[in-house]
Amino acid sequence: MGGFGSVFAVATVGIIIAISLGAFAKLTVSYMALTTSLPPEPSRPRVESGYIQDPETCFVNVTMGGSKGVPVSKLEMAEVFIVYRSSGSILSMRLDRGSGWSAVRVFVGSSAGDLVNPIDLAKGTGVWDPGETLELKLQLPSPLDGNEWCFLMFLPDGGECSWTFS
Repeated sequence: MGGFGSVFAVATVGIIIAISLGAFAKLTVSYMALTTSLPPEPSRPRVESGYIQDPETCFVNVTMGGSKGVPVSKLEMAEVFIVYRSSGSILSMRLDRGSGWSAVRVFVGSSAGDLVNPIDLAKGTGVWDPGETLELKLQLPSPLDGNEWCFLMFLPDGGECSWTFS
């Protein structure tokens, strides 16, 4: 009986090793798939229009394109830049959210508001969905000379848009 017990023990150890190697191989393949997966596609905002209200205030309408929306709460991490001429000098600056730029309204087409994932700008809730337009108010730190200025916006998911107004 001693020989049969040895064969049984060797077979059991062999099965345990085979199961362990299979699990390790599966874990390795899963890890490789995770590390080589493509990053998510960024959102696709686009500038629709813009205008100057007074030398220190501009408005820009940005419409979300593509198929991906952006939670309004993530807009706090968005970067807004403006390049313009003031007192004969060209200024390029980042505007802070709140004091430098803010979203003042949302609309779809010519209708105010939205129906899908409704945005509440005061509470910072909702989703800026494709087809929806945000009107952004830009407060410039020094007055704008003339009508030429450039707007740039970068979203936290990698989406970006820019436009030069003249």
